[in-house]
Amino acid sequence: MKYILVLIGVLTSASGQIMLKKSSGFQIWSRPWFLFILLSAFLYFLSFTLYYYILKIFPISKIYPIMTICVILLITNYGFLIGEHISIRQVVGLVLGIGSIYLILS
Repeated sequence: MKYILVLIGVLTSASGQIMLKKSSGFQIWSRPWFLFILLSAFLYFLSFTLYYYILKIFPISKIYPIMTICVILLITNYGFLIGEHISIRQVVGLVLGIGSIYLILS
């Protein structure tokens, strides 16, 4: 159950950022912009609340880097899927991030 909380925390944090990105495609204060901003705020609130509980369960020195790298991986994949350019340096950074998760967990 505690690992599911981590997964949901990562997904809500990444989704909040994706909703912010989507809101940037609309005129400020338009209805779609406002809806994406509200959805993003809700997801960030949920993510923050989950993170509070996750920190009670796991040591911060392990869970913070893992969650951060997982969010970066999701956001970068989303960027790639919507057609953003991903450089070799970014790919190397992602691979190093994955390696760091391995080292933290071992």
